[in-house]
Amino acid sequence: MRLLHCTKVSSVFLYLATALLGLLPLAGRAASNGPDPALTQSFDAGLAELVGAIPLAPANPQARLRYGLSMLREASKSRSADKQAAGHRLVGSAHHELGSFAKAAYHFRKALQLDQQQQNQPNVAVDGLGLGNALLSQGDTGQARQVYHLALQSFAQQNSRRGRAQVENRLGSLYAQQRKWGQALASHSRALQGWLQHQDSARAAATLNAIGNVYCQQGAYSRALYYLRKAMRTAAPTDSLRQSESLTSIGRVYRAVGNYDAALTSFKQATRLVPTTAPTVPHAQLYQALAATYDSLGQVSAAERALHQGLVLARRSGSALLLSQHYRALAEVYRQRGQFQKSLVMLTRFTSLQDSVFAQERAAQVAELRTRYESEKKEREIQLLIKDRQIQDATLRRQKLLRNTLAVGALLLLIIVGGLYRGRQQQARVNRLLERKNAAINRQKEELTRLNQTKDTLFSVISHDLRSPLSSLYSLLTLLNIGSLPPERLALHSARLTRGLNSTLQLLDNLLNWSAAQMKGDKIRPERLRLDVLAEEALALLLGDAERKNILLQNQLVVPTLVRADMNMVRLVLRNLLGNAIKFTPEGGSVILTGAQQGTVWSITVQDTGIGIQQADHERVFGKNGPFTTPGTAREKGTGLGLQLCKDFVERNGGQLTFTTQPGQGTAFTFTLPVALAAPDAQPAPATVAAAAG
Repeated sequence: MRLLHCTKVSSVFLYLATALLGLLPLAGRAASNGPDPALTQSFDAGLAELVGAIPLAPANPQARLRYGLSMLREASKSRSADKQAAGHRLVGSAHHELGSFAKAAYHFRKALQLDQQQQNQPNVAVDGLGLGNALLSQGDTGQARQVYHLALQSFAQQNSRRGRAQVENRLGSLYAQQRKWGQALASHSRALQGWLQHQDSARAAATLNAIGNVYCQQGAYSRALYYLRKAMRTAAPTDSLRQSESLTSIGRVYRAVGNYDAALTSFKQATRLVPTTAPTVPHAQLYQALAATYDSLGQVSAAERALHQGLVLARRSGSALLLSQHYRALAEVYRQRGQFQKSLVMLTRFTSLQDSVFAQERAAQVAELRTRYESEKKEREIQLLIKDRQIQDATLRRQKLLRNTLAVGALLLLIIVGGLYRGRQQQARVNRLLERKNAAINRQKEELTRLNQTKDTLFSVISHDLRSPLSSLYSLLTLLNIGSLPPERLALHSARLTRGLNSTLQLLDNLLNWSAAQMKGDKIRPERLRLDVLAEEALALLLGDAERKNILLQNQLVVPTLVRADMNMVRLVLRNLLGNAIKFTPEGGSVILTGAQQGTVWSITVQDTGIGIQQADHERVFGKNGPFTTPGTAREKGTGLGLQLCKDFVERNGGQLTFTTQPGQGTAFTFTLPVALAAPDAQPAPATVAAAAG
C-alpha cells in the first residue's frame, strides 16, 4: 500500500530517508528501532533494580521520567553532583523504556561524567551499563562494546558477580546483533553461570531465553527450542513474566519455521501469563506478533482484535514508533477486510505519527551529536593541553566536514540502491505472476487436449469395435425371424456370437473403466483383501477362453496374499493381465500366476509362453502415445486400453507394473501392491490348476 503521493517530491524524499532509517515498514514488515526485541529486552532488569534503589523512584516509566526531571531541577538549585547523577540516571532509564534511546544515552552519559568526577565506582558501573544499553538499542555497537567493558571492569573491581553477569548478558546481545554467534553464546554462558551461582532463577531463565534466541537467529531451531523450554523449566512457576517471555520466543521460533498453529498456541499462552505489571513495550510487541500469526493463518478478525489490544498498550507506553507500527498494521487489516474508510483513518494516523517520530529522532540525534562533541572536546582538552587551540578547532572542522560529506554521499547512494532494488523486486513480482499465469494456461491446454483425445478414442472404439458384434447379433436375429436357419448352423452361429459378445462385454468393461479414469471421476477405495482369492476368481472367469485354445492356467499363490488396494481395480488388473496372456499364447501353451512378498509389497507375476513383444513395441505397450493393440494368436481383437488401465490402476494403489519379454518365448508382466496386515486366522491356499491341456 502506498502511503505517500509521488507528486510531492519532498514527501518522497522523506519516505525514502525514513525508510532507510528504519522508521517506515518496507516489504510488509513492521519497522523497528534498534535491535530485534527477540534478542534484547527493552530494559535490563538488573539495572532497573539498581535504579529502583533510589527512594520513591516510580516503576512506571512516565512517572519515573517526571520524578527524575523534578529531581534534576532540585539538584540544579542545590548544586549537588550526587543528586544530579541520580536524576540523570532515572531520566535515562525512563527514556530507555519509552524507546527514546538517544535521550537515554544523553542522560546516562551525563550521569557517568558526574560519577567519574566524584569517583563513585559503584555508580560508574551502573551508568556504564545503562549507557551501553542505550547505545546498543541505537545500533551503535562499537561504542556500546567499549562502555560495556568499562562497566565490566568497574563491577570486577567491586567483586560484583551479579553486575558482571548483567554486563555479560548485554555483551551477548551485542555480539548477537553483530552476528558473532560464538562470542554471543560465550558471553551468555558466563552470565548464566553467574545467575546459577546466585540461585537467581528469574535471570537464569532470562539468559536461557537469550541463548535460545541466538540459536533461532542462526537458524538452529531445534537447539533454540531446547533452551527456550529449559528457560521455562528454570523459571519459577509463579514467575509469569519469565514464562511469558519464553513462550513469546518459542512462538517466534515456530513462526520462523512456518508452523503458525504452534506459534499461535505459544503466543496465546504468553498473553494469558504476562502480568499486568510487565513493561508495556514488549507486552505490545507480543500482541503484534500474535496479530501477525493470525494474519498468516487467514484469521483477519482475530488479528484485528489482537492489534487493538496491543494498541492500548502502545498508547500507554508513550512510544510513538510502537504506536505508528500498530496503526500501520491495522490499516493493512482493514484493507484486507475491504473497510477502506477505516484503513484510510489508520494510515492518516500512521503518517502523522511518522512525522512526529522523525522529528523526535532527529532532535534526539542532534542532542546526542552535540553531547558527544562536547564530551570529546573536553577529553581532548584534558589530554592535549599543550597543543594549540586553533589547530585543534581546524582539525575538528575538517573531520566534521568530511563526516558530513560522507554521510550525505552514503545517504544518496543508499537512496539510489534502494530505488533500484525496489524496481527489480517489482519487476520480479510481475515476472513471477506472468509465469504462474502461463503455467496455468498450459495446464488447461494440456487438460483440454487430453479430454479431446479421450473423446476421439471413445468414439473410435464405439464406431469400430462395438459395431461388428452388434451387427452379427442383428443378422442372427433376422435369420431367426424368417426361420430359414438350420439347427446345426444356428448352434454354430450361436457359439460364435456368444464368444463375440463375451469379447465385446470385456471390451466395454475396459472402455468404461478407461473413460472413468481419464475423466478423473473414479475414486480409490483401498481395503484389506486376499489377492489369491481374487486371482482364483479371475482364472475361473477366463477358464472358457483358455479351454478353447487348449491353454494351461495355473495359480501358484500358495499363501494368503494380503494386500491393501481397491478391490474392483485389482480385479480388473488380474482379469486384463490374464486375458492378455491367453490372447497372445498359442494353442497348447501355458499361463502361470506366481507371487512373492518383497519387504512391504507383494510382487505378482503373470508368465505366459506366448509370442512375446517386439523390441520396437516396448514403448507403446502401456499406451504412452495413445492406445496400442495387435491381434492375438487366434486373431482376437482389442482396444489397446487394457494394459494402459492396468498400469494406471496399479500406480494409483501405490504399486508398479513392469514386464520382461523374449520374442517367440513369452512375456512376464509383474505388478506390486502394498502388503496389508495379516488376519490372525489366515490359512494358506493350495496351488490350483484352472485349466489343463486336453
